[in-house]
Amino acid sequence: VNSVETTPEVPAVTTTYMYKDGTYTSKGSYNSPAGAEQIDVTVVLKDDMIADVTVKSLATIDASKNWQGKFIGGLKAEVVGKKLSEVTLTKVSGSSLTPKGWNDAVAKIQVSAKA
Repeated sequence: VNSVETTPEVPAVTTTYMYKDGTYTSKGSYNSPAGAEQIDVTVVLKDDMIADVTVKSLATIDASKNWQGKFIGGLKAEVVGKKLSEVTLTKVSGSSLTPKGWNDAVAKIQVSAKA
């Protein structure tokens, strides 16, 4: 009797992503004690994860420039390698207002990048 071995079929795994891969830029706004401030946020997305991030300070007040600089210095460690949907920030490197600008920009990027 001849026997034929068969390998069971393995269904293809398809992953559904929330966001399209790409580079997205948005300005984030927030209020400081001296008035409205902004940061310019660029996020590189790959498989819903932040592969890279760049933030430019658009501050007009010296104190805000200082806090935005601290925020920018500590940001990559906080968000690179994390899901875009999970990077709502409250405080980075002592800066507690600039993250509000980040959150504003990320919310806009999430809408733009929707798959």
